[in-house]
Amino acid sequence: MPGETELTSAYSSKVADDLERNVAEQERVRSEVARLTAELDELMHDHGVLLNLQQALQAGSPESGSRIPRQKAAKAGRSSGAGKTTLVELIRNHLTASSAPCSASEVTALLSEQHQDRRIQTTVVRTSLENLVAKGQARRTKQGSSVFYTATDPAS
Repeated sequence: MPGETELTSAYSSKVADDLERNVAEQERVRSEVARLTAELDELMHDHGVLLNLQQALQAGSPESGSRIPRQKAAKAGRSSGAGKTTLVELIRNHLTASSAPCSASEVTALLSEQHQDRRIQTTVVRTSLENLVAKGQARRTKQGSSVFYTATDPAS
């Protein structure tokens, strides 16, 4: 029996050490995922800004008529959405009605809930919000690594 007790004690100690290492590794991976998520959000934001700049530069060039990408026609099997409010209009309406600044993910969640017949993606909402900022129809504020949007006053 004394051998079994020593063996049990050794295994218990080993398992306890392994659990501590596992918890520490989980925390390390969580913090790395959070860092990478913040980095991805920043890159996506920068991408939207760069797209806006590219569009603005192309719109200002004399031969821009053939170089500005056009929206693709509706894909086969999908409705054209005729008569539907555009996503940009939905976003603008939400910002106008909202009393507090909203993040792209908040806007996406609310619009997805209100319009369950649509597949609304955060990246598309973020790009649309950046386009509204570029047109002066929305304002962007940054708090830490988070970006929030508000509607501009209609008079301005």
